[in-house]
Amino acid sequence: MRRPLALSNPELRKLLSAQVPADFADWLDFVAIGALLAFSWNAEPIVFAVLAVSMGLPYLLLGPFAGVLVDRINIRAVLIWSNIGRGLFTASFFLAPDWVILMGLIAARSSVDTFFTPAKQSAIQALTRKAERTSANGLSHAINQASKIVAPAAGGGLLIWIAPQSVFLLNAAVSVLAALMLLRLRNLPRGASDVEEHPPGMFQEVKTGLRDVSIHPVLRPAILMVAASFFAMFFYDTLIAPLTRDLGFTQTHLGLALAAVGAGGVLSAVVLSYLPDLRRPFLWIAVGSFIGGSAVAFLGLTEMRDETIGLIVFISLFGLLGVTSAMKVVPFRTIVQNSVPPNRIGRVTALSEAANTIALLFAPFIGAAIASVTSIGTAFVCGGAVMLLVAIKALTMRNHR
Repeated sequence: MRRPLALSNPELRKLLSAQVPADFADWLDFVAIGALLAFSWNAEPIVFAVLAVSMGLPYLLLGPFAGVLVDRINIRAVLIWSNIGRGLFTASFFLAPDWVILMGLIAARSSVDTFFTPAKQSAIQALTRKAERTSANGLSHAINQASKIVAPAAGGGLLIWIAPQSVFLLNAAVSVLAALMLLRLRNLPRGASDVEEHPPGMFQEVKTGLRDVSIHPVLRPAILMVAASFFAMFFYDTLIAPLTRDLGFTQTHLGLALAAVGAGGVLSAVVLSYLPDLRRPFLWIAVGSFIGGSAVAFLGLTEMRDETIGLIVFISLFGLLGVTSAMKVVPFRTIVQNSVPPNRIGRVTALSEAANTIALLFAPFIGAAIASVTSIGTAFVCGGAVMLLVAIKALTMRNHR
């Protein structure tokens, strides 16, 4: 059986192999943080809301500036030092005496982490030809989705034998391992044509990046579509557990549904990695948004009508959501890498991450408000409707690359 096209690129193989521990480290201590807050410190519910803000807000406030720096600095150096920084701040969790200090340290780690994704996307662009980018982004997304399944499970398993603080030290070592693996990557300096001799100030470059995106005929709608898709997802994401309960399923079934989302995402991303260059990436986004939106709306309507569905159908629908998520993310990243020059991709990627973070910070509260006034199913129907609107917009751009 032939392997994905991107794996024929030896430097890209080095990058992707280092992404495995880097992404694993993002999620390994997720369960440990929750266990420390809930069981060791008996934290109030508001603390978990602060946790979400501590993890997400740096991507909105600092991310665009990190993207500008990524465009100015050697990519390989950013990849290495961002993982070392993540490791150092993760190790410092071990010393946190209370949740207030821990939240500050988590925010600091997220601030360092804002450099990694723009640098990774820059590196994929620098290391690949256009024909390889769909395959490369498919494999990268598969690694990311697999880490969201395996790492929290591994962290939860470790808590059987060791304290949450010890998991933090182990996770720090994983980040350092990623940095060491990235040392094998060849140097990826900016070409002479990509570096401005006297670059403007950081704020000016962020404003320039926003202006460039706002007038670009492909990037602006692409970023807005993906942000809207994340908004739709976060609209109902925190309500999956009560929906599962209201449909008559158990906690075990909830776990299976969430695992199905991750497995679907991995499977779809791997399949995409075997495909040639996507000539109509917006068409893939349209199809993925339509199928995903229909599945979410169906779940919501089922709850609103007080109907029941079989367990196989329930699990399959969530697996389908994972499949369609890759159908949107992988083509989008390929669009960005093919549309943005190397000296701009860091800031464009960071601006996209910031837009997604806005969705993360606001959509769950709107969804919860709608669910409290009407029903949980209504929030799902609203989320599905947003996805269907994205599908319509993407369909109008199906001939763009």
